[in-house]
Amino acid sequence: MSAIAGQTATAHQCGVDQKQQAQHFFADPDGGNKWKEYRSIDAIPELSNDAGIFARLWSGNDGDVLVRTEEPGEDFAAYTDYCFDSKGQLIQLKFELRTAWGWGFREEGPVARGIFKPKISEFFGTKTEMRVPKPEQAADIPEALKPRIYLRRSQLPFYKLVPK
Repeated sequence: MSAIAGQTATAHQCGVDQKQQAQHFFADPDGGNKWKEYRSIDAIPELSNDAGIFARLWSGNDGDVLVRTEEPGEDFAAYTDYCFDSKGQLIQLKFELRTAWGWGFREEGPVARGIFKPKISEFFGTKTEMRVPKPEQAADIPEALKPRIYLRRSQLPFYKLVPK
């Protein structure tokens, strides 16, 4: 299901190796805000394009938690990694949007006092992963280029399902 492989700075910040299997899997397959936990990634039903979303959760160092959400769509898919510290505060975020048009957008960096401060913010070619100029179509999808930000772990839509 995932188009992104490798270790992100956000995962590293959380002390998580994303090549290891996540401890928990959650999904809202049709986008109706009916989240459930699943025993594995393979148990998650097929997601509705442009509506469904799933999440993986890894426990990291010292009570930190990494959550990756994936939202598939007809024209683009969004991937967001959230690193929450042991107090449940968002401390680092990575966002990536990959389009069917051959380009993507990514941002990654710390979150300080509730403000996301990306150290990386760039458009890239999805085949080469190399930086490209801002594509014209980007102006047509401004909302899709912004990550959904949960400043506290308790704001995650599936938070009530997460074992404490």
